[in-house]
Amino acid sequence: MKFKTQFTKTYKGSKGKKMSNEVLTVPDQNLSVRELLDRHSRGLPIGASSKDGQFFDTEVPRFDDLLDMVEYKKELVRKHKDLTKKIEDEQNAQKQKLKDEVKLDLLKEKQKETAES
Repeated sequence: MKFKTQFTKTYKGSKGKKMSNEVLTVPDQNLSVRELLDRHSRGLPIGASSKDGQFFDTEVPRFDDLLDMVEYKKELVRKHKDLTKKIEDEQNAQKQKLKDEVKLDLLKEKQKETAES
């Protein structure tokens, strides 16, 4: 695979990017450095849009020590194994229930056949 560069004889340049004429700036929303630092230190919004992650009721811990992080990882792995085992147990119980229902239906059919004959 060959790449076209400005040094290739047959290269005639790129088409470029078309820019829109829409202006996204809002006038008179400038803050001084002092105001920015003051708002940041107090935890106030600085006027810019901020995107916070959504963790859906799951606490995301902050670790001061690497050992705490390793222990937390082990705890998560243990929880994952427990949940996986619980899911498998429930699936096996459902399969067994279906098998029992099928056997029961077969027994009922046999009883009907013997009663009819």
